[in-house]
Amino acid sequence: MFAIRNEIKTKQVTKEVIGEKSKQKLTSLNINQMLDEINHADLKIFVKQYAREDKKFSTQLKVHFARKIDLKDNKEKYKNILNAIIRPNTGQAQRPGSADIRAIVHVLEDFGDQIQDCIALSQYREAFNIYESAFAKLEYVRHHYEYQGDQLKKLSQLYHGIIDDFLIEKIPPELRIELINFLMDLAGRSYYRHDDLENNILNLVLKRIKKQDTERIKIALKELINSRKNKEEIIILLALYLKMQGRFTKNEIVFLAPYSTYLVEIADQLIGNKEETLALKLLEYLHSKKHFDKNIINRLVFLYIRFNNKPKLKECAQLAYIHSGDLKYIDILKRELEDEAYNLAIVIIEHQLSDMNADPSFIIKIYKKDQNWTGLLHFLQKESNIALVQQNDVALHKYEAAGLASLYTVIISEYLDDHLGENAFEYLESIKNHLVTHKINNVILALRSMLKDKYAHRPKLVDIFE
Repeated sequence: MFAIRNEIKTKQVTKEVIGEKSKQKLTSLNINQMLDEINHADLKIFVKQYAREDKKFSTQLKVHFARKIDLKDNKEKYKNILNAIIRPNTGQAQRPGSADIRAIVHVLEDFGDQIQDCIALSQYREAFNIYESAFAKLEYVRHHYEYQGDQLKKLSQLYHGIIDDFLIEKIPPELRIELINFLMDLAGRSYYRHDDLENNILNLVLKRIKKQDTERIKIALKELINSRKNKEEIIILLALYLKMQGRFTKNEIVFLAPYSTYLVEIADQLIGNKEETLALKLLEYLHSKKHFDKNIINRLVFLYIRFNNKPKLKECAQLAYIHSGDLKYIDILKRELEDEAYNLAIVIIEHQLSDMNADPSFIIKIYKKDQNWTGLLHFLQKESNIALVQQNDVALHKYEAAGLASLYTVIISEYLDDHLGENAFEYLESIKNHLVTHKINNVILALRSMLKDKYAHRPKLVDIFE
């Protein structure tokens, strides 16, 4: 009886303490304290009501707890969440706005994190259930809508990267087959954009499958190349085809024949994807078909520098300068070749320009760039063209004053021996005016002396320089 009485007393004390605690007033609306005080049933009613009234909250609730709920088909729950934000095949009247795009971007970011968490925890089936719906919706939205373009592109790169995360794991064979089937199907859908050679489903799958299974990708590539209309996509796909082949032979030449106008751009894609050996073979083939194409030569020069192929570099840069007169090729030769090889290259360029009767300014620019004033004097003497001399005499006067004076006297003497009368007078008068304007006094003195010694019998000419 004493024991029973003590137990009753203990219960009464406990009730009093609890009663006092419940009557205590909170100092502020702290969330943790509120959740402790609120009745669970009331909280559920509030969440239901709020979810009905606020679409964003409802969506976030589903996204957060979706993995904890099992359905007959778990793929459907993720698909339904995404379709509730942006429905597929909506017409212009129901076209989603920027707020809808922002909402789906937020959900796709959350799903991306969940997929990576699942893979890290080896929950591969759940990861795939989310991934299949989310990746397809992401690419659909990216294709059809322009809002949040940068964020969608960043998300697309993330989801492409998850392909590697999946395929390097030891996932069950049946799930691996299911994943690859989904990826191959997505790569063929009209809204999937093949706009990146590296971050491309086919390229990423290609890296992780056995060689004997690549025939399926080759067939898919050929079908896509034939069906797509967008030039940029076709170029990416053709570059991917060459990358997969890993060679550039007659078979590839025949295959690429209908796309001959795209070949330089295909080479650019290969270079950007570090497939430089393949790009070089393609560009060398193009170069062999054309005598000179600056676009092709520029790329060949770049690749020969990368591969340290100096004989080929020398050959290409010489050809480029001969046809363009662009001094950047001379800069490249000077930077990449030893002095002896560089000097020999310049001699070859001069001979080739001479054989072609090319614009003499091409070789003059090289002499001036190298400050080879002696070479420039010899060249001008060989050309024996007073106009060329006058174009370059100001520079020569600083470094080769005596040689310039000698050059003027030789050229003018040759002219006067063949010309008389008014023509000779006007010729000398124009030269004198040029020399006076540019204050090339030593040449004036040299010509005055030459005229007195050699042409005293033609006083009118002598008087010009008096």
